[in-house]
Amino acid sequence: MARTSIRPVMMLVLALIILHHAAFSQEEVGENGDRIWLRGGINFLDHDSTMMLTLRFRMQNQASLESVSQTNLGIKDAQFIIRRVRLRLNGFVVNPQLTYLLQLGFTRGDADFDNSQFFNVLRDAMVVYRVQPNLHFGIGQGKLPGNRERVISSSEQQFVDRSIVNRTFNLDRDVGLNAYYTHTLGDNPSLDPRISLRLALTSGLGRNPTPRIGNKLMYTARLSFFPFGNFTNNGDYFVSDLSHEETPKMYVAAVVSRNDNALRTGGTIGTALYEARSMDNIFFDGIFKYRGFSLYGEYARRMLANPITREGASVRAAFAGEGLNLQAGYFVAENWEISARYSSVEPVQEVRQFLNGQTQYTLCLTRFLNGHRVKLQSDLTYNILRTLVSEQSSWILRFQVELGL
Repeated sequence: MARTSIRPVMMLVLALIILHHAAFSQEEVGENGDRIWLRGGINFLDHDSTMMLTLRFRMQNQASLESVSQTNLGIKDAQFIIRRVRLRLNGFVVNPQLTYLLQLGFTRGDADFDNSQFFNVLRDAMVVYRVQPNLHFGIGQGKLPGNRERVISSSEQQFVDRSIVNRTFNLDRDVGLNAYYTHTLGDNPSLDPRISLRLALTSGLGRNPTPRIGNKLMYTARLSFFPFGNFTNNGDYFVSDLSHEETPKMYVAAVVSRNDNALRTGGTIGTALYEARSMDNIFFDGIFKYRGFSLYGEYARRMLANPITREGASVRAAFAGEGLNLQAGYFVAENWEISARYSSVEPVQEVRQFLNGQTQYTLCLTRFLNGHRVKLQSDLTYNILRTLVSEQSSWILRFQVELGL
C-alpha cells in the first residue's frame, strides 16, 4: 500500500516542478519549433501541430465545525482537510478532432479509499473523436450524463460543496461508450433555441472497476433544451452568473438511467451490496441566469425492487427514494456573491429503518479572486437528520480556499 500511495505523490511533485518552471514565461519556442505557453494551464504544442497537451492542477483546503445540536453550540466535530488535489491533462493527438482527457485525484476522498480499500487515483481517462463540432463519440472513463450538479466540476460549485441530493443520487463516473449531439434551431447560437442529447452505455460498476461477470450494463440518456440560446462562456456548466448575462438564459433537462444488477449501494458508488440489484434513476434539472442572478433546481428519484440485501445478520440497503435541491445566488458586488440553498432527501418507507432522511438550509458567501480558479467560500448550514424514531438538528460552518491553474 505504501508503494502504491507514493507513486501518485511523486507524479504530483513532478507536475508542480514543471508548472513552477513554465510559469515564468508566457510563451517559449524551442529549437525544434515546439511551443509552451501559459493560458488556462500549461500548454505544450509540438512543432508540426500534431499533438497538444494542457496541464492543470487544483486543490481545495477546507475547515469545518459542527455543533452538538441546534441549541447546544458546543463542537461535536471539527475537521481540517485537504478535500481535493487534482492533476488534469487534456489535449489532442494527430489532429484536433481526436482529443483526450486524463485526470488523477490524490486525496483519500478522491481515491474512494474508505469504500473500496483501494487507492484509486484514476478519475478520468477518456478518448473523444469529434466527427463534427456538434457530434462527438467517446470511449473510456468519465462522468456520466446525470444530474447537472454532478456534471459541473467540483471546482466550480456555487457552495463549498455539492448538495446532499447529489451525494445521495449522483451517477458519478463509469467506463464505457459515450455519444453527444447538439442542434441549434436557427442561425444564431447565442439567441436561437438549442437542444442537446447525451447517451452513455457503460459497465455500471463505477471508476476503474474489476472486470464484470455477466452481460448486464448501465444505460443513461440526458436531453437538454436551451430556449434562449447558449450561455456565455459555457455558463450552463457553472451555476453562479459570473458572466452577468445581459439577456435571460436558461436550460431545462431530463435524465433517465438504468443500472442492471448493480453491485454497490449507489450503483456506481458506495459500499458493496450483498446481492445485485437493478436501479432506475430519473432527474429533472435547470438553470436560469440574468444580470448577476442565478437559480438552479433539481429533482431526483431512485427506484428499485427490494433495496435491502442481507448476509447473515448483516444488512446493506441501497437508497430508494427522492430528493429536491433548490439554490439561488446574486452578485452584491462585482466579485462577491451571496447564495442560499434548500436540499432534502427522503428514503422510501421500506428502508427508513436503515437509511435516514435529511434536510439542509445553507447560506453562502463567495469572494471570487480569479473566477472559479481562485476563490474563498464560507457557508453556514442548518442540518436536520430524520431517523425512524427521532429528529436531530445541528449547525455546520465551513470555510474553503479553492486554488487552481
